[in-house]
Amino acid sequence: MSNECLLPTAETRRYPDRVLTDRHGFHQWLIGLEGVVELEAGGRGAHVKAGRLVTIASGSEHHYLAPDHNRTLVLDLPVAWCEAAGLGDVTSRRLPPTLRADVSALVGVRPDALARRLHALLDVGHTTHTEPRLRLLHLLPAVEADLAAPWRVRDWAARCHMAEAAFARRFRILTGTSPHAWLIERRLQRACTLMQNTRRPLTEIAQACGFHDSAHFSRAFRARHALSPRQWRQRQPSGV
Repeated sequence: MSNECLLPTAETRRYPDRVLTDRHGFHQWLIGLEGVVELEAGGRGAHVKAGRLVTIASGSEHHYLAPDHNRTLVLDLPVAWCEAAGLGDVTSRRLPPTLRADVSALVGVRPDALARRLHALLDVGHTTHTEPRLRLLHLLPAVEADLAAPWRVRDWAARCHMAEAAFARRFRILTGTSPHAWLIERRLQRACTLMQNTRRPLTEIAQACGFHDSAHFSRAFRARHALSPRQWRQRQPSGV
């Protein structure tokens, strides 16, 4: 099995009633949903059962055996992404009580968001969240909350106490895109929401979403949707 993607992937699996051996170049988190999977990794045994999170370090040979019905949520975490997000601890532990009661709620959550959520809950009280690379995770919600602000990449890097080039590399590893492309996409998404749910003029929407002017907004929108903002709005169901 291989994972060439920059971002995490997730799927639910049922392991067969026979011994399987694997080794891969990415970290892996197994979250038990139903039944039990017996696991041995690095000479240490563990049972993946409902409400239990078991992690496997990249490069570690491991063996599976599942004698009964089972269902497991498997999260594959690329090493580079883990490094950028600060997910360095790969020890076996139980999920927090708030999640153990309904682990099925984790199925379908976007893999990168799931990894960050679990890591934050598992590492409560640790000081690693103050590291510059993790400040990036706290920066993004602040940017999305104020898309009208004249954001610049060098300002983001300064907030994270990183050089601009290093920040851009970390950002791409974490999100799969450049800071500028990420910002434009979020602004366009917000503009679509406003055009569909309000009657605000396009000029006002452009300013509210951080575009310099209507022409800038129109160019970016057409590049993304192959339609002008006005054409796109006219094709939406009338809800306001």
